[in-house]
Amino acid sequence: MLRKTLVAGMALFMVSCGNSNKEEKSTGVGSVVEGVSNLNKMSNAAEKMEEQTNALKKMTPLTNDELKAVVPETLGGLTRKSFSAGALGTTGLSSIDATYGDDTKFVKVGVMDGAGETGSALVSLMAMTLSMDSESESNGTKTKTTEVNGIRSVTEETKTDQSVRSSIKYLYKDRYSISLEGEGYSLSELEGFMKSLNTGALK
Repeated sequence: MLRKTLVAGMALFMVSCGNSNKEEKSTGVGSVVEGVSNLNKMSNAAEKMEEQTNALKKMTPLTNDELKAVVPETLGGLTRKSFSAGALGTTGLSSIDATYGDDTKFVKVGVMDGAGETGSALVSLMAMTLSMDSESESNGTKTKTTEVNGIRSVTEETKTDQSVRSSIKYLYKDRYSISLEGEGYSLSELEGFMKSLNTGALK
């Protein structure tokens, strides 16, 4: 049931995105073939994640101290200026956010534990996104699913004459959803910060 629901939801998402993005080029038969390929990959990923999701539901989310170990006081030479950790409301969703740098140029790191009912559902949706081969460009923003430091990720980079911002999102151990957002940092620079995260602290 979960697998069918996720695939149907993501298929609808793909269609709606295709209809709303008028600036992307249409490739006719090629785009149809790519769409079918993505649906097959989503179905395979959903089958794998259904078993993992059931396991995640039974797990206990990490404590604040365990999450804090992932975001050190310094990251790639930048000093951590703030962090926020804890369960969100009554959902039992455990996460941490940390910011490195200053007010104008910084890197924000987010780690969400997929353990529990809510976390497992969000991780499943992320897994579906990562299973697709997608690439787009609009208004100076490039988005792509690709390998970053050997890890399947969703990347985004926006460049203008005055600024640059980037992001990397991925799953770790099929349980933790991790994101890095860089303000004033290019995608290649953000990849370096990604290597500095202490993901070894995540059990």
